[in-house]
Amino acid sequence: MNFSLKAPDGTVIESYEKDHKEFIRIAGLEYEVYNPVELDSDPEIRQMIEISEKDIKQGNLYPTDDLIKLV
Repeated sequence: MNFSLKAPDGTVIESYEKDHKEFIRIAGLEYEVYNPVELDSDPEIRQMIEISEKDIKQGNLYPTDDLIKLV
């Protein structure tokens, strides 16, 4: 599961795989992502992710207030 973290100063930290494990590097130090959460392992969540990705590709964007109402 690759991900990115964005710090308040705009610095982006990308995760990467090495030896079949997930890592991030912060200030020159390498950290293993221990027990990462696989959100897409749940079929219901995977379906929501796929629908969201399709909406984004089609240019369908929704205001935050509308999304909160849906939850």
